[in-house]
Amino acid sequence: MISLFAVENQAAKRDELGDPLQTLERHNDFVALAAAIDAQLTLGDRGRGGRSPYPTELMVRLLVLQQLYNPSDDALEYQVLDRGSFLRFLGLERSARVPDAKTVRVWRERLKR
Repeated sequence: MISLFAVENQAAKRDELGDPLQTLERHNDFVALAAAIDAQLTLGDRGRGGRSPYPTELMVRLLVLQQLYNPSDDALEYQVLDRGSFLRFLGLERSARVPDAKTVRVWRERLKR
């Protein structure tokens, strides 16, 4: 059945059921975590030009999603593009730029070092 209010009805149902990622958001300070990581992590030479790096908070949130749902880097990239709840959690609902699988992999390896 086609409805003019399908998007609104789906959003209301989602709110009624509760988004576990929003609960995670309320109970974790991702800004403070990102600041602590930035204090220790060197992201490389920004003087060489190119695109600016993604914010640390965004990358931490991506790694949290990966730990919770266990997708590969490639599957994570797809899921971020496909799932509204992931986009909301990452703050990317209106962003034209979404980290790709290689960016996640490289960032995770830098964090490990």
